Amino acid sequence: MELIKKPNIDFIGKRKWCYIFSVALIVTGMIVFGIRGKANFGVDFVGGNLVQVKFTSASSVAKVRNELKKLNIPEITVQEIGIQQNEFIIKSPPGTSDEILTVLEATYGKGNVEVLAKSEISPSMSVTLRKRALTAFFAGLVGILLYLTIRFEFHFAVCATIAIFHDLLIIIAILALSRKVIDGSIIAALLTIAGYSVNDTIVIFDRIRENLRKTRSKNYTELFNQSINETLSRTVLTVLTVIIVDILLFIFGGEPLKNFAYTLFFGFFFGTYSSIFIASAILIDWQKMSAFKFRL
Repeated sequence: MELIKKPNIDFIGKRKWCYIFSVALIVTGMIVFGIRGKANFGVDFVGGNLVQVKFTSASSVAKVRNELKKLNIPEITVQEIGIQQNEFIIKSPPGTSDEILTVLEATYGKGNVEVLAKSEISPSMSVTLRKRALTAFFAGLVGILLYLTIRFEFHFAVCATIAIFHDLLIIIAILALSRKVIDGSIIAALLTIAGYSVNDTIVIFDRIRENLRKTRSKNYTELFNQSINETLSRTVLTVLTVIIVDILLFIFGGEPLKNFAYTLFFGFFFGTYSSIFIASAILIDWQKMSAFKFRL
């Protein structure tokens, strides 16, 4: 299916504006990220409070969560315990348990709320776990570099890896600017985005290599534009498909999945953006500066 009939867009010619946009967004986001500090991270990373409460009458996770929204606390997790629908475990950022109990007592009545447990919880993602996760992530990047070096060549592999970092930094910047907290679900979304980004980039790189072999043209700007235009319909269809599914997940997936879906939405968009405007642009600028020859 060809969504866009014979496009002829000068993507490479717009690369400098894309560089400026990406750098501006990343730098602004990183400044906000640095200012916010620990506020960027959820209970999984910094620990917090745990309150276990029991009501005299039945309630629901949705109702409890809606009441606690009045506090404007960025991350509160509500979990139902048992089958009576009146016992809940509430996890929240440090120093917020008293505010939570005040709201619950105001809603359900002070005599109708029994506090079964109240304690401080340590981060579920310990320093050791975080180090292992980072080690696994960078090991994966090395694997991607090796695979793309073997399948294409080293220059393609480096540019695809740069595009992954570009996407992740932009998403972290957007999360900071929109005051979202990074928890386990956000980490899962970032890893998904990294996989999507490299897959999208490989499709375009594969067409570039194919056209290099067919034409052996030295006009790389024209050839790169041709390759991106030839894969544009496939790229747009792919991103529209996943974004539609992601929007449905955001709408119907429930409160716990909203941050996950929110992160994926921007990740899919910028993963496509980097494949079209960033990865190929860096590759052609690198070639112009060092004058290396592509391996056909």
